[in-house]
This record gives sequence, structure tokens and C-alpha cells, in this order.
Amino acid sequence: MTARSDWIFFTCLFLDVLLLPHALDDISISFVNHTGPVIADKNYELQCLIKNGAPTKSITVRWYKQNKTIFTDTIKTPVKNIRKLKIQPNRSDDGAQYRCEAELEAEGPQRYQTMSSEHLNITVHFKPIIDETKLPSTVPVFRGYSEVLTCEAEGSPKPTIRWSLGANGIVDNENLTITELTPEDVYCNASNSVDWTTKRIKVVLKEDYLPLIAGLIAVAVAFISVIFIFIYSIYYKTAKMGRYSLKDAKPSEQNGNIAQNGKHNPIPMKKLSQSNILA
Repeated sequence: MTARSDWIFFTCLFLDVLLLPHALDDISISFVNHTGPVIADKNYELQCLIKNGAPTKSITVRWYKQNKTIFTDTIKTPVKNIRKLKIQPNRSDDGAQYRCEAELEAEGPQRYQTMSSEHLNITVHFKPIIDETKLPSTVPVFRGYSEVLTCEAEGSPKPTIRWSLGANGIVDNENLTITELTPEDVYCNASNSVDWTTKRIKVVLKEDYLPLIAGLIAVAVAFISVIFIFIYSIYYKTAKMGRYSLKDAKPSEQNGNIAQNGKHNPIPMKKLSQSNILA
């Protein structure tokens, strides 16, 4: 190798080393015509802006979401170093991170360089969703009693809960106490900056027959008790007095009285004279 050849070789190597760091100057990711939070289930567009200081043969752009590749795009002889990606975030994407990565192939041998953008964090807003497991569509309320209804909703930003009772007014609270005076239809309204959601609850008034049944049972028990006491008292008096008979009565050997049923309790007997008998 001659001195001239050495000079050419080292000159090319120097230029390669000099130009390679400048093949990719910068790369950035951003929304197209949008700033701030995004709304769930709406379409948006991301753009990856690539700045390079040397001619390129091709650029391969990889899009990442939570560090997982979601799309790859390769452009031959690019004219504009801006690549775009359409997304449709949902509420589960709240807090997700996007980034783009560019792999550039410049003119000349071994001119590959890779650079990644900063992370783009997205905030997803979505309309309120009322928790129907805690709020049935029909609620019974017994006359003379009260019930408490609870309306909870998930949403971003946090929803505001309001109860509508028709002509009876509005209650700004998650909890609503209903009685027999509550209208038949009440509405739970959950709202935030995105939208609002309403759920109708039907209030069904019912009679409480338990006190009536308890009263009837008490009266029945009292009536049966009176009859039992009456029957028992008659039986007790009859059993205590006993039954007596003069049949087969015999005079007592001591005083000529008739023994009562063979017992020793004498019944005094008066002897009648002849004149008393004839009279």
C-alpha cells in the first residue's frame, strides 16, 4: 500500500467516523394537532420526527407501547423524515407510554445508526360508568320504613353524583334515603368533563304485614289462654268438692249417724217422732 493509498483510506475512515454521529441528530414523538389528555375510543395521530445530518438510503421506524413493538415502517429513500401512527386509546390505556425508534441507513458502507425518542405518557379520560351491582333497577320500600340507595360511578376525571327526584328536587350526594313519600321514579346522574350517564330506579311501595300477623297471633294466643283458664277453673272446683252419695249408708255404731260412703266423717241425722212422721 502506497502513501497515497494510505492517505485516501484514512481520509475515508475519518469522514466515516465524522459523519456517522451526525447521521441521526435527534428523534422526537408527539401528538398531531393535539395536546393534553385524550378521550377514550376516539382516534388520534402520533408523529415521529427524525432529524438527520447525512443523506439516507432508508429509515426503519419502530413504534412501541409499554416497550412492546406495535408497528414497524421502513421507507426507502425518504423525502420527509416524519412518520405517523394512528391510535385509538381506551380507558385501560390511561398512563400508557409510547415511543418511536429509528434505524437509519446512510450512504456508504456500514452507516447504520439507531436512536430512540423519549417516552410519551398519555392520560385517558372516559365518561362515567355507574356500578349497577350496587344499584338495582327496582327497589322495594316498606311503609313506615326507610332505605338507603348508593350510586357509585367510575370515570376519569372523577364523576360528580347527583340524584334527581322530579318535582321533589335534587340531592347532591352518593347516598339517597327513600321512604314511602319518595317518588316512584328516581334518577342517579353521574357526570364529568367527558360526558354524563343516567340510571333510572323504580321505587316500589310495599305494605308491612308483619305487625298485623304478630297482632293476630297475640290475640289468638290470648283467646286460647282465656279458654284454657276457664276450663281449668271449672275442672279444679269440681275435683276439689268431690261427689257424695247416701247409697248403702250405714248408721254409726257410736252415735247412730249414717257413715258417708264408709268414711269416718259423720253426717248428723235427726230422729223423727211418730207425730212428726204423721204430720
